[in-house]
Order: sequence, then structure tokens, then C-alpha cells
Amino acid sequence: MSVFEQLRPFVSLCQACGLIPYTMQNSLSTKKFIKFTFSFRHFTTIWFSFIFILQLATIAVVSYFSMNRVVDFLSDGTFPLTITVVFGMNWLSVMAQLLASRWISMQYRQLRTAIEQVQEVERLFGDKLIMQHKSSVMTRFILGFILVLLAVTGLLFVSIPVYKSLLPSNMGILVTTAIFSFGMLGLIMTECIFLLAHLSYYIISHYIHLLLLHAESPDELPVISQKEEGCNMRKWENSTLILNHLCRASSELNSIFSFPTLFMLTSKFISVVSTAYVCVYSFSHPNHVLPDFSMSIPFVFFTDWMRIFVALYAADMPVNQVRLLRERIIAVSHSGLSQTLTDKIDAMSMLMQTDESRVRLSAVGLFNVGMHLIPALTGAAVTYMVILLQS
Repeated sequence: MSVFEQLRPFVSLCQACGLIPYTMQNSLSTKKFIKFTFSFRHFTTIWFSFIFILQLATIAVVSYFSMNRVVDFLSDGTFPLTITVVFGMNWLSVMAQLLASRWISMQYRQLRTAIEQVQEVERLFGDKLIMQHKSSVMTRFILGFILVLLAVTGLLFVSIPVYKSLLPSNMGILVTTAIFSFGMLGLIMTECIFLLAHLSYYIISHYIHLLLLHAESPDELPVISQKEEGCNMRKWENSTLILNHLCRASSELNSIFSFPTLFMLTSKFISVVSTAYVCVYSFSHPNHVLPDFSMSIPFVFFTDWMRIFVALYAADMPVNQVRLLRERIIAVSHSGLSQTLTDKIDAMSMLMQTDESRVRLSAVGLFNVGMHLIPALTGAAVTYMVILLQS
């Protein structure tokens, strides 16, 4: 089964929460996925626009009522200005996720190209081989969806004291329910960004893993489609062609997630430092304002670290598989399994094209994204928190 058939529940979730305005087009004969389409006449696009307008209205309402709390912060002589700035940075972190979701929704051309490349990979592999090595896309979606619900409901629960202090008591049950519902829908949408990145890079790494499994016997890969076109492809050429398609798909994904990754990593890092500072400050400086945030601040600190971890882990998945594939090709080329000179030349040709940089995600070219950033981020977070405490 194609991974796109397994992704239907996730696509429906993204459409329902207003993350993507695209509609899945199916084949009339096989009912299988063909491509994503975009049209202002589609219900998905209309719903996307409606959700976007509601989100803007909700942000405006919450921002309006938040001004009273900002005045309280500034008028409190025992409340340092640093804490007010910190809460402003946390609000910026939330806005960063919202802006990143809108950026991703506009990258239709890159998304379409990435999907076409993966579809070509599935055609080259063949249905039989794909069925033998099923992906865990559905399992990862279910687990990710559970984590999204836990993060959203947990944040709403721990933020109840904050909302009570922000919203007027005479607002009414209907208006309050509407604000909470729209807020929850918006939170689900922003959390789905990380799930989208994880599933996208997992699909790339899964098919690279299939190449890794068959590196010792590349002649088992089907080449019927090429023969039908009159090409007599050698066994290593098919593997190289599949790798090139996967690298092209990964490159398109990198162009989609490059700017949002930089924006969200920066904002989440600032959020982690600021929430850690507020937690330490609240223990040493009791204040009548901080008790409202006693539960929400530690929760945001923990969930933001988890978001950073998910983003870095997702970016590393294709890189790790390409590294393993490169090691396997080197082992095969020196093991004598490639008997003919032509096979050895083809193996060396594929080896030269098997480079981690072709699938590595970079933050707008400033730095490479991966798990190797965790020690540096941890050290920087501790350093900046100490600086804030000493100020």
C-alpha cells in the first residue's frame, strides 16, 4: 500500500484544523491517491479561509483582554520589567508556530514536486516490494495524534487560571466556549506542524532504508517499468535512480521547512530560557501575579523542549539512513559480491552520489539541523538563564 493511502487520516486532520487548503484527488478507476489539488471552489479551501479568519479574530480578542494584565505587570513595583519581557517572548513563540503553519500552507509547488518524486520511487520499487516492507506511517500518526491531544488539552487545563484572570467574568458561557474551541483548534493546527515534519522525513528515510536492505542484492529491485520504455538498465542504476528521486524529494521538503525551522527553533529556544527563568524567579520572589502561571510555565517549558527534540529528530532520520546506506555500499563493493567490472563501476557511481548533504535540513543555510544541536542548545539555555538571574 502506498504511504499516501496511509496518510489519508492525517491529511483529513490537517484539513479539519485548517493547516492545509489542498484536496486529495483520487483516480476514478482505482480510487487511489493521484495528487493534491488547490481551487477556491473546493470546500477545503473555503474551510481553510474560515478557520484563518477565526484565528485572527481569536488572537485579536485575547490580545485585547491581555492588555489589562500587561498594565498590572508594569504598575506592580515588585514585578521586574524582565518578567514582562519574558511573557512577551512566550507570546512571540506561539505566534511563530502560527506564522510557520501559514508559510507551509503556501508552499504548494514544492509539496507537489516532493509528492511526485515519492510516487516515482514507489513505481520503481513496485507494489510487491513495498508490501513486503510496510512502513509504520499509520502507527506514527496514531501516536503523534495522541501526543498532540495531550499537549493541547494539557495546555488548556493548566492555563485555566490564566484565562480566568484575562477574560471578564461576565463574558457568557457561549462566548467563552467559542474562544476555547477556536483556541483548541488553532493549537492542534500548530502542533500538527511537527507531526507533518516527522511523517514527511520518515517517509524519505523509510524508502532509503529499503535501498539499504537491498544494497547487497540490487538486482532484486524491479526494473520492469524501465524495460517497457526500451531501457536496459543495469541493477545498480535502478538503485541510483531511486536515490536521486528521494534526494530530490528531500530537497523540496527542506525548502518547505527551512525557514519555519529557523523561526521556530529560535522562538522555542527563547521560550525555554524564559520559562526556566520564570520558574526559578517564582520560587525566590513570590508575587500575586505569578501564581496564575504556576502550572502553565513548567508545562510550556517541558513541551517546548519536546517540540525542539521532535524537530531535530525528524531532520536527522534521512541523514542517518543515507549514512548507513553509504557504509553498506562500501562494504558490498569490497566484499566481492559485485563480480563484474561494470557492477563495481556502477556501485562506485552510486557511492559518489550517496552524500548526507543531499538530504540534510539546514536553517536557511545558517546551520545544519539535527540531534547534534541538543548539547549546544542545552548549554546556551543554562548560560542565558544564569545571565537573566544575575541581572
